[in-house]
Amino acid sequence: MYRSVSLKFASGEELQQFLELLPKYVDVEYYAVMRGTNVYIQLSGPPDEVRRAVASIKTAAGLVRAGLKPIKSYPLEAVFREADVASPVPPDVLVEYLAVRGFKARLRGPELQTDASMEEVKRAASQLSAVYKSLEGVPVSPHAKRVAAVYIAAVRSRPEEALERLAAAGILNRGSVFSLALDLQTARRRVRALIGKS
Repeated sequence: MYRSVSLKFASGEELQQFLELLPKYVDVEYYAVMRGTNVYIQLSGPPDEVRRAVASIKTAAGLVRAGLKPIKSYPLEAVFREADVASPVPPDVLVEYLAVRGFKARLRGPELQTDASMEEVKRAASQLSAVYKSLEGVPVSPHAKRVAAVYIAAVRSRPEEALERLAAAGILNRGSVFSLALDLQTARRRVRALIGKS
């Protein structure tokens, strides 16, 4: 089956970004002809694969036009194996930290889906691991540690100072052990707001 797709972009830069994405989205044989900011793509292959390729091309064009980075999936096992990990980090904490840093991120089974590059993900995992290592001797509950680790990594603060700031903000309870003063989701929202003010 043969199929043609014609697309127009706002600028040559958008067109170039689309052409860089194209091989990642199209599994069938194709060739592309450019004229100005227009691109004409001729696809050939089995009918089902060509239909999927057309849908993928439209998705890629939409991502470029919206200025979005494509979402990539990374196996968590590979992320933590390749990162410099001194202490274990819960995957949901990595997702929260990436979100605080401005990336889209979520867990899907054993994979992390994000628009961050693998290098950025590994760097984030390493930073969080170092924070978890620094919190090993500090009396902090597991849930409070999830929130505090993101805050400490984001503002690059000493653990004791960060815990005191979080307690002063009403996010943590100060006692023999620092614990959450709020439910986990509310605490995470408040920490994001606190990081935004820093």
